[in-house]
Amino acid sequence: MNCPDFFNAVQTVTVYDPLADKLGAAKDGIITISYPEVVKLAGHSCPTVAGAYLMTLRGLEALYGDEMPVRGNIVVEMQEDIGDGVCGVTSNVISFITGASGAGGFKGVGGFSARNNLLSFGKNVEAEVRMTRKDNGKSVDITYDPTSIPGNPMMMELMQKTFSGTATEQEEKDFHAMWQGRVELVLNNKTVVVVK
Repeated sequence: MNCPDFFNAVQTVTVYDPLADKLGAAKDGIITISYPEVVKLAGHSCPTVAGAYLMTLRGLEALYGDEMPVRGNIVVEMQEDIGDGVCGVTSNVISFITGASGAGGFKGVGGFSARNNLLSFGKNVEAEVRMTRKDNGKSVDITYDPTSIPGNPMMMELMQKTFSGTATEQEEKDFHAMWQGRVELVLNNKTVVVVK
């Protein structure tokens, strides 16, 4: 994918996937997921996609410390309902990385590595997202707030022009630079995600 250079500089997430291991899909079950892969999943790069990626990365670091996270071993509870705001986009990214799925997810092979019913919405949790390890019950609450990184004041006007088809070629380029510039700032910020 021909993408902005900073996409490939973002820290990756490496997980152990027992199902991939058993089925020979990944050597030793080790899977590394990058920001460009999450962008492919979402179809775009924006502060929401970047935030969901960071929430998952930081949440897994807090849950597992020096251990490798185990894909499919994590229960994810979303505070909002799936149709609220950007909850659907956020949950898709988290699901992709953790393996947690809703009722329609993979039901396992003879019960092994089932991932269905690990992702739920409208839960009474303290933060936007709660992640819980199935093996030991350890939980973390994760919140994302990018308001400390405002966009360029011209960005919304250029966005409207770009999506209405009235932007000049230079205006579209300027919009792309402003939009992805904010995403890069989000991805390089240590304070936008809080894990408790």
